[in-house]
Amino acid sequence: MYIYLPSSYFTSDKKYPVVYYLHGFQAGPFEARSISGRTLDRYSEQNNIQEMIIVGINGANQFGGSFYTNSPVTGNWEDFVTSDVVSYLDNNYRTLPVPEKRGIVGFSMGGFAAINIAFRHPDKFKHVFTLSPGLFDENGLEKAIKQWNELEWGPVLDAYGAAFAPNPQALDDNLWHEWDPTNPSVVEMWESGYGNVESKVDAYLKQEEKLSSIYVEYGSEDQFTWIPEGSQFLVETLRAKGIEVGEHDHGSGHVVTFVQAEHIIDFFGNAF
Repeated sequence: MYIYLPSSYFTSDKKYPVVYYLHGFQAGPFEARSISGRTLDRYSEQNNIQEMIIVGINGANQFGGSFYTNSPVTGNWEDFVTSDVVSYLDNNYRTLPVPEKRGIVGFSMGGFAAINIAFRHPDKFKHVFTLSPGLFDENGLEKAIKQWNELEWGPVLDAYGAAFAPNPQALDDNLWHEWDPTNPSVVEMWESGYGNVESKVDAYLKQEEKLSSIYVEYGSEDQFTWIPEGSQFLVETLRAKGIEVGEHDHGSGHVVTFVQAEHIIDFFGNAF
């Protein structure tokens, strides 16, 4: 993990809210530095935003990315985030150990995970910000598979399959169901990752606990065109079901810059 502590942490006995950051594919926990350090300190001081702890959580594995989901092939990454990491922070740092003072944010692969985990665990996190998330609309899976193949991104296909289409009983080295558009059961498993947005929202709504704030940001110039399309589909689905959600198109590509960092800090500062 990467853990950023506010400057006052060392001169006070205050307790702080915590933002948990989930990084993109083939990145690492230090990606969380994009929103901490000088950007957080400066923006907080200039805009009277309260201090917070930032935690970058590792989501990398032998495939390049775990998608922070539970899989019998790659391990229980969702449990790692929601149980191990949160418990470790609350037991070892001066946190405000209540859901209302916890937020989760992610970029790309981590953006998907932030939404996925927040929808499944609103009893742990009350605020979620997703940036350029891996999400599919009705046609997103087909578009993503085509693009990944065109880019010769075999590792992404392998990682995605290992996470969402696991086959731990396989006798060869491929411990997942490889992409096969002619096999409905395989398509269903692959859709279960970045797709099935409506069913995931419905499952969230059945939970007793609810999120306090949701924000979706993306760039209309993203090279992965299915990402802004999937983001918009999520927003439309939420609003159609009466769920309030913030939305912003920063008009750029698949990036995390100081501009997005300030948006994230502002969101959580106000949410807390």
